[in-house]
Amino acid sequence: MKRKRALLLLVAYGFSATLAVFLGLVERRSLMVTFVSFHLLVCLLVPLLHGLWEEKLSVQWKRAWIPFDREGMSYGLAIGAMLMTGVMTGAWLLIDGGVIDASHVRHTLMKWGVTPGWLLPFSLYLVIVNSLLEELLWRGFVLERLLHALARPAAVLVSGFFYCLYHLIVGVILFGLLWGVLITALVFGTGLMWGWMKGLFPSIYTTWLSHLMADLGIVLVLHLWVY
Repeated sequence: MKRKRALLLLVAYGFSATLAVFLGLVERRSLMVTFVSFHLLVCLLVPLLHGLWEEKLSVQWKRAWIPFDREGMSYGLAIGAMLMTGVMTGAWLLIDGGVIDASHVRHTLMKWGVTPGWLLPFSLYLVIVNSLLEELLWRGFVLERLLHALARPAAVLVSGFFYCLYHLIVGVILFGLLWGVLITALVFGTGLMWGWMKGLFPSIYTTWLSHLMADLGIVLVLHLWVY
């Protein structure tokens, strides 16, 4: 019974991330509201309160950062470079081929608050803060606790599902239904890869660096071909 309650609680956390993004982007049409509701309330507050409730917060925090894994960092940088290249190549092909309308993406982002003057702060936040908080939440807090209730393959699948779910909202709004679903499927696959990598390299450096470089690819696309 305790195991089932813990699993249901983690599922609720997973859906709360999607609800936070829906509130910010669909209801309020504001990235600021999205960042507060998703990053502050879900990515930071939920693990903090849950960790205090478990009385294991300091232990979990040390486990995320120690040991400093040089081999893991090398793998993270290598895989991140491939992801960044893939993101930029795919975006260039879709935009240059007229499949994705860069002006629509720019107009939507500007409605959400990413004006040209805010593009650089938004870029830095997305690359550094967003990548860190998402890894701490999905490959750290959620995945580690799912492993207490599920086998690793199932835990990686569940955490990957909730990780990609709110990306579906962003993808459909920016790119339309078909490409939004396809891009979300790629995000799901990437989430599964990061979940697998977490089993090989338990500290955060590997997946964070990989995620950081993937987000860097997105930011470079915005600067080069969207804005």
